[in-house]
Amino acid sequence: MDNNNKIGFIGAGIMGQGMVQNLLKAGHEVNVIANRNRRPIEELVALGAKEMMSLPDMASCCNSFILCLPSSQTAMSVCDVLFPLLLPETIIIDCTTNELVTVKELAKKAKAAKLRYVEAPLTGGQQQSRDAMLGAIVGCDVDDFAMVSNILRPCCAQIERLGELGMGATTKLISNFLALGTATLVVEAMKVANNLGVDWEKFYKLASQGSGHSMSLDRIAPKAITGTHDGYVFTIANTVKDMEYISALLKDQPDAAAITEVFLRIYKNAANDGMEEALLSARLKTK
Repeated sequence: MDNNNKIGFIGAGIMGQGMVQNLLKAGHEVNVIANRNRRPIEELVALGAKEMMSLPDMASCCNSFILCLPSSQTAMSVCDVLFPLLLPETIIIDCTTNELVTVKELAKKAKAAKLRYVEAPLTGGQQQSRDAMLGAIVGCDVDDFAMVSNILRPCCAQIERLGELGMGATTKLISNFLALGTATLVVEAMKVANNLGVDWEKFYKLASQGSGHSMSLDRIAPKAITGTHDGYVFTIANTVKDMEYISALLKDQPDAAAITEVFLRIYKNAANDGMEEALLSARLKTK
């Protein structure tokens, strides 16, 4: 495939690695940069990606950028270095799950530098990333949407523009309120079932026939039944981070804010108990 997209991909980790693989399959030239874990970078280079040693090196050879970073703080730090290096009209697609305030600040900085900043946080997980089945929640100027869709199409089954910048973060955090809330209820229901002597396998079969059936239940329960707890690939630390972002967004929504505070307390307690890097579903481990 011959195209003019020379993509700089920053954040080729749990979600980003699968995205880069699919961009390469579609014929895009993709440049990657290592952070702490070199394994994904080495695997991607073996598939045809080019490794850059620094952001200035990447900026000198790419005409579009995708960010898929672990936090708003990291996104801000990267963009503070990256933006001054870029030519006017360069497009930056930020797939990070960001706080709303961060998106607004980055949009302001991009506008001052005459850059085209787009937010496109993602729905789905590691497997959906590998399978090109992600959803992209896009907030951008209407004129940028066609280009964003063209770049992200190899990675996504669904790409929707929700409105101007800020609507992506708002929608993504509401989606995570639903997703992480559902996963939390699955874990709590299974913990209670275990404590009260209910057989997990029978519970899962029966719950799957009712309105409590969910993707979270299907990810978490079957593995827990076999004694493994890696069904929901999302760490406690990331859950705390997202719940803090959600709490800030929903502060003026009394009922939702109260529910969020309960979830946040659960995961802060787990983090304080040494489970910060454990997966959300690992809370089902019996001591």
